[in-house]
Amino acid sequence: MFLLSAFFLNAQQQIVVSGTISDSETGEAIANVIVTLDKTFISQSNSSGYYKLLVTEKEIKNEAELKLNLVGYEALSIIFYKSNGADQIINLSLKKSNTILDQVVVTAGRREESIKTATVSTEIIKPYLIENRVVTNMDKLIDQAPGLNVVDGQANIRGGSGWSYGTGSRVLVLLDDMPFISGDAGQVLWKFLPIENVAQVEIIKGASSVLYGSSAMNGIINFKTIQPGKKPITNINVFSGIYDKPERTSLRWTNSILKQVGFNIFHTKKINNNDFGVTLFYIKDDGYRLGESDNRLRSNFNTKFRNKKINGLQYGLNGGVMYSRSNSFLLWEDFKNGYTVLDSQTTKTNSGNFYLDPYLQYYKNGLKHNIRTRWMHVFNSIDNPDTTYNQDNSFYFFYGDYQIQKNIVEFKTTITLGATGQYTESNSPLFQGFNTNSNAAAYLQIDKKFGKRINTSTGIRYERYSINKVIESKPVFRFGLNLELTKSAFLRTSFGQGFRFPAMAEKFIKTSVGLLNIFANENLKSESGFNAELGIKQGFKINKFYGFIDAAYFHTEYQNMMEFNFAFWGKSGNLANDMGFKSVNVADTRISGVDIALGTEGEIGKIKTQIIAGYTYMVPVSITPNTVTAVDGFNQNITYLGSSSDTTSDFVLKYRYRHIAKMDLQLSYNKFSYGISFRYNSYMENVDKIFVMDLVPGFPLFPGMREARNMNKNGDWIWDTRFSYALSEKYKINFVVNNLFNHEMMTRPADLRAPRMFMVQMQMKF
Repeated sequence: MFLLSAFFLNAQQQIVVSGTISDSETGEAIANVIVTLDKTFISQSNSSGYYKLLVTEKEIKNEAELKLNLVGYEALSIIFYKSNGADQIINLSLKKSNTILDQVVVTAGRREESIKTATVSTEIIKPYLIENRVVTNMDKLIDQAPGLNVVDGQANIRGGSGWSYGTGSRVLVLLDDMPFISGDAGQVLWKFLPIENVAQVEIIKGASSVLYGSSAMNGIINFKTIQPGKKPITNINVFSGIYDKPERTSLRWTNSILKQVGFNIFHTKKINNNDFGVTLFYIKDDGYRLGESDNRLRSNFNTKFRNKKINGLQYGLNGGVMYSRSNSFLLWEDFKNGYTVLDSQTTKTNSGNFYLDPYLQYYKNGLKHNIRTRWMHVFNSIDNPDTTYNQDNSFYFFYGDYQIQKNIVEFKTTITLGATGQYTESNSPLFQGFNTNSNAAAYLQIDKKFGKRINTSTGIRYERYSINKVIESKPVFRFGLNLELTKSAFLRTSFGQGFRFPAMAEKFIKTSVGLLNIFANENLKSESGFNAELGIKQGFKINKFYGFIDAAYFHTEYQNMMEFNFAFWGKSGNLANDMGFKSVNVADTRISGVDIALGTEGEIGKIKTQIIAGYTYMVPVSITPNTVTAVDGFNQNITYLGSSSDTTSDFVLKYRYRHIAKMDLQLSYNKFSYGISFRYNSYMENVDKIFVMDLVPGFPLFPGMREARNMNKNGDWIWDTRFSYALSEKYKINFVVNNLFNHEMMTRPADLRAPRMFMVQMQMKF
């Protein structure tokens, strides 16, 4: 009786303080807000924005302080008044922080965190660049990001990749935290990505395999889509463009007007507190090279349902479908006819793609459960002029990830635990028949804050990979630390391992493209490596002008690095049939350097100013240049040094730059805005030797290649400019000039990039 009396007496001394927390602008419920009362009682809002504090009345004063904190929002503090032992309901709203240093990212740790306290180098691209640059493919947008370049659809962060024709990727591209790469070739599905509803692009530089797996060895690019607010949103964009004639004559430009037209539509709204969004995109592009074209029709949708009976439960189905017809280009006829395809042969592809992503999230008792799944199918019917090989290919891709996350507020610790599985099935003549691959992994990451200034992140992942029942497995580790030196200066260091398995295409592809052949390598081995960096982020404020400067030293090493090598691999005796690409392990490599980024946003007088800029210096070298990595069709040993065009530059890796510099500036005043951007890359010192060698003295295999490479010995500068005018709140017109000075440029051999292009876009928002 004594114990029961004490229990009830204690219960009578407790009051309940509860309520919901929402975004002051959108009205959307905010999860994960830390709520403290009198520095003693702590709670955290769930996915419905609900928080609850059980307060012992005797332990607080009549007037106490109620504080709310969440990265990306301004901290809120109010006075709490004790009300004679009665329960209280206090609903609150938070304002988003408007400082560029408080931007929120989720990719680095699979949780919301401020960009300034992240333990790895992180870049953010805001949607104003998409709107004002008239972006039709996402790879064109991210090519503007500091420290990153794209070659033939291959994303390359800090020199981590070279050129591999349509296969393999060391950079994992995500759409709302879900992988968006093909299951068979491991390549990014750039054309399938929605561009019309992207809210933010997050770029993580460096190995991220612990949380995301094999393809994240060189980094991550995550496209976050727009979430519905109180009011429905409808955006309609109609665009048209014309390619200007280049300085170089070509059959492609004889009495031709080459154009690009299209539109995109995005609509999102809430219905009974449930989210719905749908997009539609169409483009017809004549292309700027002979026989090249691109016609696409795509639609994507997003849904989110909040269960009314089970608090904290939400689920939904996302998906997309696309049909496309295209003609692709690989190598030019010669330098004089740089826009004419070799032997006038293009590859025609009819493609059908779709994916469905069911997901579920449940938040209870401080635990957040996430289940993400995917079913994807891609089919490519290819009409190749060379009937020797059937290039049709298709695959089914199944993916599932279960993640449980616990934020232990009292210990300033977040624990993320998960398991991932995926399976790909392909029955394709292009890959010599039926192939399967599967991957199973488990991962654990612990993010902990020590005191007020130190944030740490420690993780481990174990992966098991199987391709046609050949099994490999390996653990990888990561560690990161961020130290707050001052309120606006943050020092960080990180170390992350990576492990990448070969894609089906890299091991089994066997085909020809015009006069060029691609050979299989079933003995290809997986590659491993690590990335380490030491960086500092310094924020600044000048009147109404906010910004940061980020500088990092990075060091990356790979063992058994996989790359395409161009050589005589066949044994028929016919050089035309024996020449081509083959994916091989090129032994050990190292890439080190310095990466500097600048981000600013604010007002100079009455002019709103936004700047993204960066410079990257890289030293990409082969550690073992004389190691025999393969044997060609003539039974000659292949080494990295022996297969390189340049042997005088410290064994520099192929298809890399030493210097990359970028800048984008946008100025806005009233209804007007103006933008200008440039991209610079230094001379590509090394390519495959076969591209510049003579078949016999005086007769090069690829006419004009040496002349073309000597054309830009001092590197390439590409300038773009844009202008927009808001006709009203609903209508805006954009005018864009890409490659303003009509500069001739190759990002890889035998491929001149696009000449100057004029584009106009009408934007409508309702």
